[in-house]
Amino acid sequence: MVVIPLTVLALLVACAGALLRPRWDVAVLAGLLAAVWTRVNQPVEGRVLVSFSATRGFTEADLLSVAALLVAGTALLRCAVAGVRRHRSRHRAPVLPLRGPGLTRAAVRHGR
Repeated sequence: MVVIPLTVLALLVACAGALLRPRWDVAVLAGLLAAVWTRVNQPVEGRVLVSFSATRGFTEADLLSVAALLVAGTALLRCAVAGVRRHRSRHRAPVLPLRGPGLTRAAVRHGR
């Protein structure tokens, strides 16, 4: 089975990239890989931690998906905060330098 190690490797690389340099596309990729992991982890699931029914449950291997989703959510949140900061810094009023005799801060503020 080559699919399981490749999926884990891709998931870990995407999560590391999302944590080191948060970008929305890498965060979405980490979230998608977390969903893929829940489908391919059946041979390595481990113990059932929570049973939902006789055939469905939350296993030890599913913890990796939960961690990857938390990383992806954190990266998306960091991207959103950075976007808001960039937007606010672009729309601030410019600060005029104080030059010349007789110029005070009040005169500059009022356009005199």
